[in-house]
Amino acid sequence: MWTTFDAPGGPLSYQRRGSGPLVVCLPGGPGMDPAAYFAGMDLPGFELLVHAPRGTGESAEPATRDGYLMSAYVADLESLRRHLGEERLLLYGNSHGGMLALAYAAAHPDRVERFVMTNGPARMDDAFAAAAAETAARFAEVAPDGQQRLDAAAAAGEALDRAADDAGRRQHFRTLMARYVVTEGPAEAAYLDQLCAAPMNYAPADVMYEELLGGLDLLEDADRVTAPALVIAGELDVTVPPTAMRAIAEALPDATYLELPGVGHFVEVEAAEQFSAAVTAFLAPA
Repeated sequence: MWTTFDAPGGPLSYQRRGSGPLVVCLPGGPGMDPAAYFAGMDLPGFELLVHAPRGTGESAEPATRDGYLMSAYVADLESLRRHLGEERLLLYGNSHGGMLALAYAAAHPDRVERFVMTNGPARMDDAFAAAAAETAARFAEVAPDGQQRLDAAAAAGEALDRAADDAGRRQHFRTLMARYVVTEGPAEAAYLDQLCAAPMNYAPADVMYEELLGGLDLLEDADRVTAPALVIAGELDVTVPPTAMRAIAEALPDATYLELPGVGHFVEVEAAEQFSAAVTAFLAPA
């Protein structure tokens, strides 16, 4: 069940589960259903607040596409903090959510206690593209039916916009998402099935890629970040190669880098126990 509150630009929403210190969880996509996105994640001893960015959950869509820019996501997260009455936040973000955690920590350094970001690029330049190609080659060698899944994902990505209806588009999307995990076992398949069947807003992803390919660089203000950070990468993430995450950790003043072997983008699902242990230890009160 979603809790809503008024914010500039329209209502925003969130869900809470668990008990303990509050961790604000920022989903990827962007535009995927936040509840489904974090359905496979557990952080024992913490209360998880699943934030619904604009156009997801029961959060209002923005009046214009500019409401999907990173600066707008940062403003909405600050609205959430004010609504909660929290002086400083513990943040966790995966993919686009990781980008948001980094951007917010730079924009509001005094409002972040600690943050964890997983597989979220700070920029997409030529070096990023080259590293992604190298990781894809390793994925094809290591992952079960890796090359087959990469080829199918590429074809599905091209077919998405030509799909005749929502059912066809979701089928292509599910094929595309199979490259986000290395071994598609029962847990991974069930997670992807749930994620791809949940409500979907495709518009924010277009804005994200336009902004990234247009030169957005979240490391420009890395020296403003004062909160300790845990930067996590999946060794075989073909969408955000580990070298991109290592560069973020190296640029931040106080960061720990963790690369989880043999997994891809959704480390919370593929390496659940190792992920949960590392994150809970990092976020635990001193």
